[in-house]
Amino acid sequence: MSWRTVLIQNRCSLSLKNAQLRCERNDGVVTIPVEDITVLILETAQATVTTSLLAALQDHNVAVITCDGRHMPNGLLLPFLPHSRLSEIAALQRDWSRPFRKRCWQRIVQAKIGNQADCLMLTGQDTGTALRQMARRVDSGDTKNREAQAARDYWKRLMPPGFVRGAADFANAVLNYGYMVVRAAVARSLVSYGLLPCFGLHHDSNLNAYNLADDLLEPFRPFVDREVIRLVGDMPPAGRELSRQDRQTLAALPTRQVLIDGEVQTLTNAADRVASSLVRALREKDSRLLHLPLFAV
Repeated sequence: MSWRTVLIQNRCSLSLKNAQLRCERNDGVVTIPVEDITVLILETAQATVTTSLLAALQDHNVAVITCDGRHMPNGLLLPFLPHSRLSEIAALQRDWSRPFRKRCWQRIVQAKIGNQADCLMLTGQDTGTALRQMARRVDSGDTKNREAQAARDYWKRLMPPGFVRGAADFANAVLNYGYMVVRAAVARSLVSYGLLPCFGLHHDSNLNAYNLADDLLEPFRPFVDREVIRLVGDMPPAGRELSRQDRQTLAALPTRQVLIDGEVQTLTNAADRVASSLVRALREKDSRLLHLPLFAV
């Protein structure tokens, strides 16, 4: 079972040798078994990668993230058709009913708001009582848009005064980087269980190849938020930019521990269980079989 996130930040040459990722730098050579890798983040524009290594990474279901000139993730490479029963599962996705999708979305929103409440409690910002009450009021399909109502209360309590989600500042840069890393782990799990990420339960943009990944990312977002609070602190200095150390911390998010099915697992393993449970729920046409992650409080 893979478990490593590999972050490439310096000039180097990446190749494949004896089933190992071989990283050659000016100061020496480092090798890592390809089968140990879950996510590879190519953060520098000064790395070269051989096609044989890329093919091996795809064979081992490794998600490869590329980054722009500001070191922010801007691309995701996933294996192509890796599952033996892809057609069967694609047909299940094609035929899933609207009520099934709405009930799954209800469970996802409830889990997200519940995790937001735990995040507030664990970071010492609030007891999370109001959000837990709101989670219980989410209906099928979230027709009252409790998710947005909870978000407004959550960000106000979690972040320092003056924070605006979507602004071009340090806090938002950290959040966006962390979400992209976890989104890659979720998308990787979906394709490994034969699910097509473009067909979402709630998200349905024609321009988004990862609608389903964005659905199932929602309950994972508060795990990123907790890490971000540790980095941001009470009041980040004006003009602070995402540092190399910040990015290294966020790249390790897939190895953080969460609770799922009553067991403490890494976030990567939890994403696998979420995808596996969604396939069971699809086959049985029972949204209650969808399992979602919780904080290991």
